[in-house]
Amino acid sequence: MKSLEPKRYFRRYAATLILYFFLIGPGITLAETPVPTVTTFQSDDRSAILLDVRLDADVLAESMTAYQYGGQTFLPLEELAQLLTLAINTNPAQGTADGFILREARTFSLSLTQAKVTLNGQTQSFDPRQVSVHSGDIYIATTLLARWLPLDLEVNLSDLYLRVKPRERLPLQDRLDRQRLGAKITNQASTYQVPNYPRQALPYRLLGVPFIDQTLRLASSSGNGARQINANYTAYMTPDLLGMESALYVSSSQQKPTPDLRFTLGRNDPDAGLLGPLRARSVIFGSGVSTPSVANIGSTNLTGNSYGVMLSNRPLNQPTSFDRHTFQGDLPPGWDVELYFNNALVALQNSRADGRYSFDDLPLTYGENDFRLVFHGPLGQQRIENQRFLIDQTSTPPGMFYYNITAQRDDSGALRSVGQFEWGLNKYLMATGAVIHMPAGLLSNLPPQMYTSVGLRSFWQSFILSNNFSHSSNGGWLNDAELKTRIGSLAVSYNHLLFNKFSSQVFSNTSDPLQTRDNLRLDGALTTGFLPRLPMSVEFQRDKFLSGSSSLSVSARVSAYLDRTAISNQIIFQSAYNSSSANGNLQLSRRVGDLGLNGQLGYSIQPQAKLNSLTLSGDHRFGQAYLLTLGLARAVSSAETLYTAALNKSLGSYGLGLSASYSSHGTLTAGLQLFLAMGREPRQAQWHFDALPKANSGAASVRVFLDNNDNGILDAEDKLLPNVGITVNGNRSQSRTNAAGIAWLDHLPTRENVDIAIDSQTLEDPYWVSQRKGVRLILRPGTVAELDFPVIMTSDIDGTVYLVDKTKKRGLGDVVIEVLDLNHQLVTTITTSSDGYYTVPAVTHGLYYLQIAPWQFKQFDLADPGPRAVTVLPDGNLIEGVDFLLSKNRPALPRGDETGD
Repeated sequence: MKSLEPKRYFRRYAATLILYFFLIGPGITLAETPVPTVTTFQSDDRSAILLDVRLDADVLAESMTAYQYGGQTFLPLEELAQLLTLAINTNPAQGTADGFILREARTFSLSLTQAKVTLNGQTQSFDPRQVSVHSGDIYIATTLLARWLPLDLEVNLSDLYLRVKPRERLPLQDRLDRQRLGAKITNQASTYQVPNYPRQALPYRLLGVPFIDQTLRLASSSGNGARQINANYTAYMTPDLLGMESALYVSSSQQKPTPDLRFTLGRNDPDAGLLGPLRARSVIFGSGVSTPSVANIGSTNLTGNSYGVMLSNRPLNQPTSFDRHTFQGDLPPGWDVELYFNNALVALQNSRADGRYSFDDLPLTYGENDFRLVFHGPLGQQRIENQRFLIDQTSTPPGMFYYNITAQRDDSGALRSVGQFEWGLNKYLMATGAVIHMPAGLLSNLPPQMYTSVGLRSFWQSFILSNNFSHSSNGGWLNDAELKTRIGSLAVSYNHLLFNKFSSQVFSNTSDPLQTRDNLRLDGALTTGFLPRLPMSVEFQRDKFLSGSSSLSVSARVSAYLDRTAISNQIIFQSAYNSSSANGNLQLSRRVGDLGLNGQLGYSIQPQAKLNSLTLSGDHRFGQAYLLTLGLARAVSSAETLYTAALNKSLGSYGLGLSASYSSHGTLTAGLQLFLAMGREPRQAQWHFDALPKANSGAASVRVFLDNNDNGILDAEDKLLPNVGITVNGNRSQSRTNAAGIAWLDHLPTRENVDIAIDSQTLEDPYWVSQRKGVRLILRPGTVAELDFPVIMTSDIDGTVYLVDKTKKRGLGDVVIEVLDLNHQLVTTITTSSDGYYTVPAVTHGLYYLQIAPWQFKQFDLADPGPRAVTVLPDGNLIEGVDFLLSKNRPALPRGDETGD
């Protein structure tokens, strides 16, 4: 192969980018990366983790962003202080923090430029490598924080939480204890409370600017006297197209210049507002549509050469079926994804040729089902997704009818269609149904088959009982009875299948067909006094056949997480037709500081104890952002050992890596890989680049300005506000507004409700408030929501309520004052202090009426002095002296004696 081919491929790649920028990016300017005045390490997205923050039995926050670097975990000082109600404020731009700890006498002062901290008047130095300015906060290593603050901080990387253990009683703990006496904990000390923000629509566009994840790989291999050079380019794009969501996957290589394409178009609405009376939540069509699995009949089918359509009104946050769930998604080349179930490592997949991953038909147990997907990139990137299902709370509500209809045709013209239905009959009972068409070729070369299925499912106390009857067009049938419950800490599932000449994609037609199948599954955890909690799962399956023979299968998996090491071992025993076998798979993952280790061991116990395969890999992070990875893979059957090495550097805006491998069979390979994710901020036409995929996520451009005339529109006289924080679903975002008053938020969740608001604590003036409390919107992959948050000036109104008696007057306490708006609707109430003084804080501009609560006149036999009209201007000036003179029901004092009015 000529050496000019890679150059030609490079030119094609460069031309593609230039053409793309020319067509859709006029006036492009690159986003400048803000450089903090003080910094001690370059943290990047690869080391970012999201932690629950727990205090005693309470969850203070669900997603605090922390960083791992150099064997340490770094926490944001100001965000942690606010959660714990500690009076510490930070100034990241200046590299300082000050305040006090528990009592004003215990002062706290921090200076990063001097690497000194002052505690209660005593100054001490610290290692500057343990402190960093990043994302609008000062991040400090937990070991250092524990020395400065009266706290012990436990970081659990398995369950992704931070447990705060105060060494001194915090005022927050006392407040939470008081709140528990009367009601559930609210505000900060609880999980996120959904606010009543108004919804903002995100209109679809005819043609939107996409987010793009793209990978360019070059590889050269030599062995057995031959040499081969290959180049490959993949791109995943998600723009709006023709008023719908779209996704396009393109893959092209030097050996196959004609690109492989996969595309989908559709809409998703969690509020079921699609297609009018059909009240659909998802409508999708294209070549990336998969047909769902149907228990006992067909498995999930997803191929790049198929075309299909899907229509569903099932809630988007529910499992794909009642007791099973399938995880599918896009996975760039070179990436892998680990699947954890209830903190146990259960599966691992590498990216496929079509750029997808799929974990199909994962069984759900009674109670909690916690799944965690951990994505690892070839350049050291890491991304984590969490999903939780409570199977005993996923019943179809009474009167609701859920449907999912999918049809798919492959490149040979074969049609596969699935229709599934659920109907909530009452609180305890629901009906299910399905109609499935299977093409020829999927069923052991049998002709096309039509299947129907009906069933009932009952929810009663801690039991879930179900029975499902399936019938095929060839006359066979199957009955499936199932029980799910919980006994102590164990989730129990029992399933009994009864067959009569039934065959499907799951159960093939054989000379000795199945008659019955019994399956028992136990999921829970082993607890001992000296070992950590050990998640375990045991499954027994016994099959009986028409000939009278039987088979037995037993699988057992136990996992552990100890000292940052995750271990999972699974053994599968099978016995059938007078033969038996036992195989096992041991997986290990460990990270300590900058060193990571992963291993997988496949082995056999019966009929012969032997090693089948061995995979080991280790990585070491050093320098600013370098990652060195070494690996070894041994396949015993082929007697081949593969050695791999890679040196990667992720600069935050792109990833670049060099790799090499050598096979004991004599093949040597070297490669270069570039990964670049990109998205465009529309207001400033800035492109934001990333080493982490972003095409499957949403984004928002949030602009904050001081609205001087209170018209809700950015005018020439309005002031753009920098350094304002933003909250997403109640959690503080890492982004703050820049000099143009714009905050860029990306990697936001899609196809679900997202609440965005201003973090009022970051506003410079305490009299500033956001005109909008917040907005709720549903983001789409590859789209940017443009949000404006006008900030207005407020004023205080103060005055005194006097009781006038003859020639004397005195302040009157405990008087309720009502504040009414222009339409005489109640805005708020204020009660006077013991000396009669009151203050109405943070009043926005407009006309108001202040009056004494009418019921008090009758209660205390007082004369009504009438309301006081007050005009609040948008200048923020204090309005003083709005007094009330009260008297008993007798003639009031002469007007000349009224003072302070």
